Amino acid sequence: MKKLMAILCVTALLCGCSSKNKSSSNSDPAASSDNSGAVTTEGDTGSGSQEGTTANNAPTDPNLENDPSEIIVNGEKTDMSSVANVSWDKIYRSALEDFKNSKDYSEDARFSVYDVNDDKVPELIISYGGYGDKTFLVKTLSESVYTEFEPITGCDQLSYVMDRSLLTTVRYHDDIQVQNVQLYRIKSGVMANVGSFQRSATAAKEDGVPVTDEKYDEDYNHFISGVIKSMGLDFGFDDATIDAALGNMEDWKKGYEAVLNDYLKYKKANDDNHFSLYDINGDETPELFVSGAYHYAPYVDIYSWNGCVVPVGSFGTDGTIGFAADSKELISIVDNPSYTAGSVYSFDTEGNYKFSELFNYGNTENSKNQDPNVEVIYKVNGELTDKSDYEKQVKENVKKSYYVLGQDNDLTADTIKSVGSGKYKQASKN
Repeated sequence: MKKLMAILCVTALLCGCSSKNKSSSNSDPAASSDNSGAVTTEGDTGSGSQEGTTANNAPTDPNLENDPSEIIVNGEKTDMSSVANVSWDKIYRSALEDFKNSKDYSEDARFSVYDVNDDKVPELIISYGGYGDKTFLVKTLSESVYTEFEPITGCDQLSYVMDRSLLTTVRYHDDIQVQNVQLYRIKSGVMANVGSFQRSATAAKEDGVPVTDEKYDEDYNHFISGVIKSMGLDFGFDDATIDAALGNMEDWKKGYEAVLNDYLKYKKANDDNHFSLYDINGDETPELFVSGAYHYAPYVDIYSWNGCVVPVGSFGTDGTIGFAADSKELISIVDNPSYTAGSVYSFDTEGNYKFSELFNYGNTENSKNQDPNVEVIYKVNGELTDKSDYEKQVKENVKKSYYVLGQDNDLTADTIKSVGSGKYKQASKN
């Protein structure tokens, strides 16, 4: 931390991104430096704990016999109020460089820069480790106080629930058939565990209290629903990618080139990467749509531009997502051997870089091909309905003319260079 303060005091800190992503407040940090109170908002179910610890760091029972208690995630705080023009990009750059020089760094490490608490200043989240044993480092800047929270360890994944501004961790214990989900919220520089869900083969619990399966499902789907974004996985640690994430690129073309080169470097032999460019929020700068992952089930990563590259979400399992220009809606459709499903999303144009789910649907008609006796289910917005109503609503919300995004350009060194010259293949309608 002394190294960080020395860097900050040498020069005024200038931010490359727009006002959404910077803080220049020199106000008294005392209000945001208290690390002893709970963080709750309207709708919180109650208290929970970081799985594997209690308030005094005693181990908890993985079989869910102990009641977890709410804990504040401890963190190392640094007062930046005496430093002129404090900005997150210089602070996070130092943190990324420090991590890259640490023993925990490897080429599998990734990071995200994204605003998870709606204060117009992004958080930095670094991930490292293998699947099932990932560690996540969460860092935030609030009212001139920079906080590095204690590591969240032993995770399968860390996700962000856009509708509720919640971070969620998931841990599976396959050997004893237990799943633990913890809910976290960051507010005013404080991170707290505000709820937990635990399920085993014989028990369902919320915040350590036994509940029925029906209540568990209802409450879980209430809090963890809508658009959910994976965190800590958006960017690699190449210098150009860091520059793109922190706003040190001259324009969106160079920023997207860095992101695409990141895919080219890290994609595996069985990946099938393509990309499209199209403006979906009307700011005259296109968003970047990258089809990633395995060739038989690719998703679409979406990036926007705000003076820096903003990773805004991943959608679908077919390598494409549609954009209906007339209604300004994104349409995601999945059709596999067992079911058909999809969702309709809106992307805000107010600078928050979030998606909202407007409509979702699904049916199991495809399962008839495997079992003619199976009962076909039709759902709209999570509720059971009949086939007639289902088809009517799907037609009204999904059967539209739209641009098919994610597959227009093969991802190669040559096509990446073409982004800068504007010679990439344009999106076409279905």
